[in-house]
Amino acid sequence: MRSLSIYIGVDSRSFMVSGWAQGVEMITGATSDLADVVRAGVAWGQGRSLRELQADLPFLHSSERAEAHERGPVAVVELQWRKTRAEATEAPDLSGFGALVEAAHANPRLRQLYVYSSHWTLGFSSCTGFPFRNEIAVAPAHNGSPYRVMKHPHADTIGEAATAEDAVVLAVSHIPAGLGPAVAGSAERDE
Repeated sequence: MRSLSIYIGVDSRSFMVSGWAQGVEMITGATSDLADVVRAGVAWGQGRSLRELQADLPFLHSSERAEAHERGPVAVVELQWRKTRAEATEAPDLSGFGALVEAAHANPRLRQLYVYSSHWTLGFSSCTGFPFRNEIAVAPAHNGSPYRVMKHPHADTIGEAATAEDAVVLAVSHIPAGLGPAVAGSAERDE
């Protein structure tokens, strides 16, 4: 299901447009022309592609993630892993996070899931849209504490491990055998 929300500016004539599909904001933009909003609604309702929407309505924009969603869940998962690995290289003070990201990426069962981080805890979802379907999460070792495996970020600890690799093995042992790859949509499946 695709939805389009319109928000009205307070201080000036402005209409903000936000188009969502399968738990992902696909398009966003602002215009002062109400006719543009109507054209955007019609085009969005017709299922036009992001490229078509942006060509016909230049005030609309989409993110790299939205464009990946249009290509399918495999593209979204690959993009998210690339971004998460880049984020890990930019967090030198949290070497446990970087080691965890690389160990998780090396595991084919986790690599096929949608990865995200929340306060440096890695979460793994079997769907690519929000809200996520949390399958397992791992918090990195920090200041002498062990890696912690949880059902979802910031939940009670299922188990602990001394290394990132051991934490990944423990995490994988707690996900269903047939799980994956991640599918498009959200935990509140679109009908």
